[in-house]
Amino acid sequence: MSQTKHQQILSFIEELDVGSKVSVRFIARELDVSEGTAYRAIKEAENKGFVRSIPKVGTIRIEGVKERQIEDLTLREVCQIVEGIVLCGYEDLDRTLNKFIIAAMEREAMERYLEEEALCIVGNRHDAQLFALQHGAPLLITGGLDPEEDVLKLARQKHLTIIQSPYDTFAVTTMINRALYDRLIEKELILVEDIMVKDVQYLTTKATVGDWHELSQRSSHSRFPVVDEDMTVVGMITAVDVAGVEMKTSVVDVMNSKPFVVGRDDSVTHISRIMVWEGWEIAAVVDQGKLIGIISLQDVIEAYQQVQKQPQFGETVDNLILSGFRYVEDPENLTIEGEITQFMINEFGSASCGVLVTVMNMAGYIALRKQHRLDAITENFTLYQLQPLIVGTEIRVTAKLLLVAKKHCNIEINVYEKNTHDLVAKGLMTARVGDKKLA
Repeated sequence: MSQTKHQQILSFIEELDVGSKVSVRFIARELDVSEGTAYRAIKEAENKGFVRSIPKVGTIRIEGVKERQIEDLTLREVCQIVEGIVLCGYEDLDRTLNKFIIAAMEREAMERYLEEEALCIVGNRHDAQLFALQHGAPLLITGGLDPEEDVLKLARQKHLTIIQSPYDTFAVTTMINRALYDRLIEKELILVEDIMVKDVQYLTTKATVGDWHELSQRSSHSRFPVVDEDMTVVGMITAVDVAGVEMKTSVVDVMNSKPFVVGRDDSVTHISRIMVWEGWEIAAVVDQGKLIGIISLQDVIEAYQQVQKQPQFGETVDNLILSGFRYVEDPENLTIEGEITQFMINEFGSASCGVLVTVMNMAGYIALRKQHRLDAITENFTLYQLQPLIVGTEIRVTAKLLLVAKKHCNIEINVYEKNTHDLVAKGLMTARVGDKKLA
C-alpha cells in the first residue's frame, strides 16, 4: 500500500539526522508538497516528539522518546539529569551504573560500597573525592564546586569521569531518584504496541463469506478485521456473523460495523478494563485509522496479570476502587456488584462518600458505553441519599439511562445492599456525550 503525502513527510523527518533543521519551505521543496501539508506534518512530528521548536533557532530534528530509552542508567544520562558539566572522562560517559553512594560517612565506611559501577556523590570533601577515585568510582561533585588539581589529575590517570552539578547533594539525589522511578514505571507500563500481533490477517470490503472460510481454514482463526482500500478499519467479522450465510454474501453485509478499536499507545490496564467490562474478545489496533495490529482479550489479560506482579506497578484510583467489582447480567439496567473493602472506608469506618460516588459514576459511564457505544465526560453528579456502609458490606449498583440526547445524557444510579435489598445511595449523573459514537 502506498503512503499518503502526510505519511511520506513523517517518514522523511524521522530519517533526518538528529540536529537537522526542519522548515516548512524545506519540506515543501524536498518532497514537492504544499506548504500547508508540510506545516501539518511538522506539527504532528512535534507532537510525536521527533522535532522541537527552539526560540531563535528554529525547528530541529531531535531524538524521539522511544529512541532515547535504554535499559540502564549511564553517566551520560546522569549528567543530563543533574544538568552537569563533564570536567574529565568524556570517553567513559557510556559506563553503566548500578549503585549511587553519597559521601556522608568516614572513608573506612565508604570502602565497602565503592566499586567501578558505583557513582560517588560528594560535595567539597577533598579526602572523599580522592578516596573514591582510588577505588575506581567516578565522581559527581555537587554545589558547583571545583575539584582541586590533584583530584583532576588522578581522575585523568585512571580514565574516570568527574561531573560537576550546580545543585546541592539533596537536590541531586532527588533528581536522580525521580528519574530512576520514572524509568521504572515507564519500563513496566505495558502499551498495546508491546503485545499486539503485527502480522494481521484481515479481509477487505470486497471479500465474501467464502473468503472468510478460506482465511479461517488457512490461519486457524475466526475473527478478522475488515478494511477498505486505504487500510482503514471499517468492521470486524467473526464465526457468529457468517453462520448459515451464503458463501457469495459480502462480508460488509454481515460484519460488525462498530468494532472495538484501540491505539498503539493505549495502556493495557485501560484496555483490559474496557474489554472485560464490555465483553470484547478482540480489538483492532490503528494508527491514524489505519490497521497496524490486533490484540485479543486473552493477550490483554495475560499482560495485565504480568504487570500487576511488578512492585512498581501503578494503578489509577478508579481502577483500584473497581477492581473488586463484577458485571452482573440484568435485562433492565447496567448492574455491577462488589464489596466495601478496607481500602474504601473513611476515618469513621464507613464507606467514603468520594469512593462510592466513583463507583456510581463509573457504573453510569459503563452503561452509556455498553448500551449506546457512546463516550462521555461527567458534568455533574448529585448524591440524593447516602447511608453508612461498613467494611464487608456487599452492594449492587444499577445505572438506568433516563435521557440520551445528541449532546448530553442523564443517568440515574442506585446502590442497594445486596443481602437486604435496601436502597443505601441514590444519585443522578449528567454527562456530556462525545460528538461521535465509539468505533
